[in-house]
Amino acid sequence: MSTVGEYFESTIIRGIDERIGTPGVVQAMHGTPRDGALELMTGTAGPGGDAGPAGYPFRWEGDIADRGALNALAAGLGLAHAGKAWRVVSTNTLMYWNGTSFDSFAEAFGGMGPDGQPCSITIGAVDTGPVGSDLQVTVTGAPPNLTLSLTVPRGVKGLAGADGPPGPLRQAPDYADGTHIDRAVPVWNDVTQKWTPAAYPGLRGPWSLVEATAWDGGAGFAASQTNVATSPNTIAQLNIPAQDTAWRPVLSGGVAVRTTEASSSFTTRVDAEVRIGSNSGQLVGIGIGWPFGLENYNRLRPYFGARITDPTGSVGVITAGTAVTLYVVLRRGQGSSNYTYNRTGAQIVCWAQPVAAS
Repeated sequence: MSTVGEYFESTIIRGIDERIGTPGVVQAMHGTPRDGALELMTGTAGPGGDAGPAGYPFRWEGDIADRGALNALAAGLGLAHAGKAWRVVSTNTLMYWNGTSFDSFAEAFGGMGPDGQPCSITIGAVDTGPVGSDLQVTVTGAPPNLTLSLTVPRGVKGLAGADGPPGPLRQAPDYADGTHIDRAVPVWNDVTQKWTPAAYPGLRGPWSLVEATAWDGGAGFAASQTNVATSPNTIAQLNIPAQDTAWRPVLSGGVAVRTTEASSSFTTRVDAEVRIGSNSGQLVGIGIGWPFGLENYNRLRPYFGARITDPTGSVGVITAGTAVTLYVVLRRGQGSSNYTYNRTGAQIVCWAQPVAAS
């Protein structure tokens, strides 16, 4: 059990200002282990006392909902927390922790003012000022509609960067830009003195027939024939899709043929031909036969049957945008005997060689 002295040693005695001349005020004293209140009559102001110790620095802790939340927080506060302050939102009161308890300042915060009018700011002119000048900000208009204009100082010229990669070909001064087809290449035009996009000049394809099969899934060569007299005799048709430029066929391959002459004179020769569009169309390939009654592999090669004086002329040419069928034909070149054709090993391969522009 504490003595009375110990009891009052642990209390804090402080006067309560009851105002001078307040009627009906009596003196009273109340003490607890942590607090004591001695009501004293307010006297006249005395002389100024000595300067007290420096107060604790003000440490703002922010808002707290109400006094109940603040009291719950006080359980963990001590002398080391002196100077901390909170605003109790529910009463708009500043509460200052003095190291042992809270001091309240009811008028620390003013009343909440009315909500302001929303303001809309639009960016106006943005100009560039001289190098080294100040940033200039100009606000015009009346709230809530304001316009913000800026004059931004120009930066100093930077260092030259490294050389970049070559620019687009289409932007070159000696290039005649225009419509580009797939795989187009630049070709020099003597008239315009500029490079001009033109169709790819390289070989297209190949397309082929091998024995009974075709590149497009169609029929290949006709079945083998024995002791036939037909001439011309179409034994295969090779379909070539339309191209984006005029072109001539470049052919290779061959078929096996043998004449069936009974005598030893062997005067009959059967050739293999390749013609455009029919068995009597332009001749674009040939495989010369063997007039000696032996099976010969007539090897196909390009052959136009006409003198080409102009590389861009029409001999053997298939126009751009035109699909075509090449006919493989057996034709008796001399003599009159029958012949035998063997599909085994028969083949034709076609490449498209674009015709150079004039």
